Amino acid sequence: MHGQLHPQSREPQTRVVGLRDASETEADRTLRASDDDRHRVTDLLQAHYVAGRLAQTEFEGRLQEAVAARTMGDLDALLTDLPSLNAPAAEASETNERPSHHERRKHAGSRCSEQSFRAHAISYVLVMCLLVAIWALTSRGGYFWPVWPMLGWGIGLVAHGLTARNKTDQPDGHGSGHSSALRTH
Repeated sequence: MHGQLHPQSREPQTRVVGLRDASETEADRTLRASDDDRHRVTDLLQAHYVAGRLAQTEFEGRLQEAVAARTMGDLDALLTDLPSLNAPAAEASETNERPSHHERRKHAGSRCSEQSFRAHAISYVLVMCLLVAIWALTSRGGYFWPVWPMLGWGIGLVAHGLTARNKTDQPDGHGSGHSSALRTH
């Protein structure tokens, strides 16, 4: 029957925004975009901006368009003139094989942990330099009070660094001792 779904015979279909399949039709481009689709495109645009392929004004304009996008075609249009970010993704799209959801999350999680720790360490160093400058300008060699924020925040920074390192060192990218059965989706 026409309106009846057969869950046993229907395979789930997912597609990566920005990677076109030869069998893609105009109807596919008019499908509504989800928040995850928009987020994926903004992440790709940011990576292209960091790589120097987009000027700041163009990047900001495309980000605004991505957030306001309603269809998959709107999102695809933002990436059509940009190359693939890595060769494995391009090869996977050519062979219609994509990394599993778990593999994509593992790679993104380790990269996110590294970036998060780097940002934390940079902010720590900058704030500590500011505190030492304030101490030097006001105390003239007196009690070195910046040692206390250095120690307090430093403990948090070390804990963050160890956690980030464990996430990247673990073969599954998760750094925790939980069983893999709990992480399957």
